[in-house]
Amino acid sequence: MKVYSITARRSAPAWLASLMPVLFLFAAATILAAHARRTLVAVPQTNAAPGQDEIKPTFLIFKYQHTVGKEIDDCLGDGTASKCHSHFQLDFTGSSIALDADIETGLGFQPVWYSAKGKNSTRSFIDLEIRVANGQAEIRNREDRQTVSLPPRFFTLQQDVPFIAQELLLDYWRAHGSPDRIALLPKGEVRVRERGITRLADSNSGTLTRLSVHGITWGDETVWLTDKGRVVAIVGTDAEEDRIEVVRPDLRTDLKKFVDEAASDAVLDLEAAARATKPIASGTFAIVHGTVINPETKEPPQSDVAVLVSDGEVAAVGVNVPIPRGTKTIDATGKFILPGLWDTHAHFEQWEWGPAYLASGVTSVRDVGNEIEFLVPIRRSLNSGRGLGPEMRAAGLIDSDPGSLTSEHAEDAEHARAIVRRYHELGYEQIKIYQSLKPELIPIVADEAHRLGMSVTGHIPTGTDALTAVRAGMDQINHISFVTRVMRPAGATSVKLDSSEAQSAIRLLVEHRTVVEPTLARSEFNGHPQRLSFADIEPSVHWLPPELAIILNNSGISQDREERVAASFQAQLDTTRFLHSAGVPLLAGSDQVVPGFSIHRELELLVRAGLTPLEALRTATVVPAKILGATDSATIAPGRKADLIVLDANPLDNISNIRRVHLTIRSGRAYDPNLLRKLVDISTSQEGN
Repeated sequence: MKVYSITARRSAPAWLASLMPVLFLFAAATILAAHARRTLVAVPQTNAAPGQDEIKPTFLIFKYQHTVGKEIDDCLGDGTASKCHSHFQLDFTGSSIALDADIETGLGFQPVWYSAKGKNSTRSFIDLEIRVANGQAEIRNREDRQTVSLPPRFFTLQQDVPFIAQELLLDYWRAHGSPDRIALLPKGEVRVRERGITRLADSNSGTLTRLSVHGITWGDETVWLTDKGRVVAIVGTDAEEDRIEVVRPDLRTDLKKFVDEAASDAVLDLEAAARATKPIASGTFAIVHGTVINPETKEPPQSDVAVLVSDGEVAAVGVNVPIPRGTKTIDATGKFILPGLWDTHAHFEQWEWGPAYLASGVTSVRDVGNEIEFLVPIRRSLNSGRGLGPEMRAAGLIDSDPGSLTSEHAEDAEHARAIVRRYHELGYEQIKIYQSLKPELIPIVADEAHRLGMSVTGHIPTGTDALTAVRAGMDQINHISFVTRVMRPAGATSVKLDSSEAQSAIRLLVEHRTVVEPTLARSEFNGHPQRLSFADIEPSVHWLPPELAIILNNSGISQDREERVAASFQAQLDTTRFLHSAGVPLLAGSDQVVPGFSIHRELELLVRAGLTPLEALRTATVVPAKILGATDSATIAPGRKADLIVLDANPLDNISNIRRVHLTIRSGRAYDPNLLRKLVDISTSQEGN
């Protein structure tokens, strides 16, 4: 506490000097009272070192309903203006990241100053400052500086953190008559709509207003407000593309209700999208004069072919197929017809992935780790045809470490078996072992899964290796890096096919018929140079809305690590080539990154690793269909499901032509990919962003 001393000037009257102590005490009391009136958070905070237990967090942060961090906010405000300092901290899976921000607003919560610096995920960072004055905003985003004119309604915000900034945004929204749209600086737009009323079991919490807020992160997030405008919970996705829940500490017992309501809203939106997006053809129609590529066979492409579709199936395919009178036809002259693609490493964290996947020709996915309360209803909607998106298989995540990204933790055999049984009862086809599962539980999980007719995929847990895990019962391995580690001598950076380590590993994987999913697109993203924009490597980033493009571009590794990481990635490419040559089945999986587009990048990288374009196509069609039990698709033949894509160019000439999707047919309904992308704020050309 500071002590102030006031000494009267000799020239002041004696009576005034005698009143100085009284005036000082009155002024001090007035300032303190004003401070108390202006404090927004429940308990006044200080800017003390973050992480101290005695400082009460404003928000608790969860991933998949497990605590991973907190935000501490220190705010002053009088109901029309505010000034906040915020500290955001995440600690999970061995990573610790932090971000500090300052936000100042004037009358009507009009932004005056915004500054944020730090990491908002394990892979992305923010270094942004915005100053608003005289009808202009001076913006510094990393090294870039610009001055822009102010739109009529705007707020300063980039990404979802700090969460207190979202409360101030909604204060601005209410103060300005709840407009449909608010521009964001430095870039983007927010749309807010009311969803309904939430009543919590604790009557002291009162009635909450539930909102959908669109454009802070990609797509929608659900936000709950008190009648005084206090944000008490947020459920959506974060800069990691993970499902995230943010809750005031006094309402953490209501977390499950917030999760369930957000999932229900997502299903409603997914099904509303399906109703609003009319297919350009459905029922009975024919695609004529196209060239058919069937990856299941080694036969060359067949040109000038008609594919007759009826009631969701391929009714006929061939050169001289009779087309019933009055049937709608789609001219595919100069185009190429293939089975729909699979992405076998999806994390379907929000409903917007559905249209994004279809727009990229993906008609089937395997989700390999998600929040049960969200995934089960979303999957039910997709697989019933009510929701707009691919068909879904699912692998249920299991781990031991309570700090991991799953709520399903097994510390002993009894709990491991119970978790496997629960996933089976919910209709999951697989179990996914995660990073911290106790190695001794691998055979327990595998035995129980196999007994129930499920297969086992996943990571190789810390404390063991890929070969040991395969011997213990794992059927599949996610991420080629786990295999690379056992195919090279200790300390080596490269993989040599003639080494004893490589030969021994390949022999065991072949004997056990192990399936490997390389996820090279994820490895490339994780290891790309920070000094480069990711859009320079993956051009589809230009198509994305700014709230998603910023995350991908503000990421990467430091320059001092580039050489080492490049050698590691080359070893992964070599491992992929060696496994493929030995006959180990490979699956194409993206592990998110750019929604829909990264499965195209995965195929390009598989070709770079040594596969032919046709062999790469098989990893996204025939192989996953066979391994995951979906033999009614993955080939174009009478009686098979009409899950197809039509391309504008031949992918066998250049695998990158897989990006040129003209139409996607899902269960006999043909969609224009441009309309699907617009639905989820993805541009239809690089000039769009």
